[in-house]
Amino acid sequence: MFITPTQDFEQQLGACINAMSQDDAIGQTLVFERTSGTLHMRHIATLDLIDTDIGRYEMVVFDGGSTSGDSWKHIFFPRQREHCFVYEA
Repeated sequence: MFITPTQDFEQQLGACINAMSQDDAIGQTLVFERTSGTLHMRHIATLDLIDTDIGRYEMVVFDGGSTSGDSWKHIFFPRQREHCFVYEA
């Protein structure tokens, strides 16, 4: 079965929201949005992304991990439906 880039984006975004919602999750979720020509970064509650038009953000960064010591970053570019995952051992 072929997965389209949009389906892949949505699946990976959902996986990040799920991972950041686990009891042992640590980290933060950041969104970048442009207002009056200036790019602004702010923290957002991860679950708030479920009910948000993610296309309004230029970038979403999950800086995640768990209390067991793993850490990772997953960066999403909503308008382009692109993303990049980095696992930090």
